[in-house]
Amino acid sequence: MDINEIIYKRRTIRKFKQKSISIEILKKLLDFARVAPMGSNIQSIEFIIVKDPKIREKLFPLVKWAAFLPKKERTPEIGRRPTAYIIVLLNSKIKKTDLAYFDLGAAVENILLGAVNFKIGSCWMGSIERDKIRLLFEIPDYYDIKHVISLGYPDEKSVMESYKGSFKYWKDDDNIMHVPKRNLDDIILKIY
Repeated sequence: MDINEIIYKRRTIRKFKQKSISIEILKKLLDFARVAPMGSNIQSIEFIIVKDPKIREKLFPLVKWAAFLPKKERTPEIGRRPTAYIIVLLNSKIKKTDLAYFDLGAAVENILLGAVNFKIGSCWMGSIERDKIRLLFEIPDYYDIKHVISLGYPDEKSVMESYKGSFKYWKDDDNIMHVPKRNLDDIILKIY
C-alpha cells in the first residue's frame, strides 16, 4: 500500500475477527511510534502490549465504545472483540503531560497508520477507566495512562462520506459505518 491509500483507508474499527496478531507486528507498530516526532526529542512515551486472552477479557470492560451509536451497537459482542490492545503511557519522570500532547498524537497516529499497512483495524480510545487499568497492570504512579488502542483484523466496514451538517458517525441497514468528514475546500481558511 502507498501512503495515500493508507491514510484514506484508516478508519476506526470496533468489530474484529478472532485471528491473532503476531507479537512481531505489535512490536513493529510500537517501533513506528518510537520514531514519531517528539518535542525537543524527549522520548517519554511507553507502552503495554496486551495479547493474552485472559488479560484482554479483564481490560475489555475498562474501555468505552462508540458514544454516537445506539447503546446496543456500541460494544463489540463476544466473538468480535479486539485480539490485542496497546496501552499508551507517558512517563512523567521524563516529560510532563502538558508538554507531550503533540508527541502522543504523533506516536498514536503512526501506530494507527502502521496497523492499516498490516490490514489491521484499530480504535483509539480515550474514554477509559484509568484507575482500574493502573491497578490491573500494576502501573506505577509516575506513568500517566493516556490512551488504549484496540486492535484486530476488521470484521466490519467503515467508509468516509462528505460532511452534511453533522459530525456524528452512523451505521446503515447493511451495518456499514459512515463517518462524515469536512471537504478539503471547507477547511482551508485562506491561500496566499
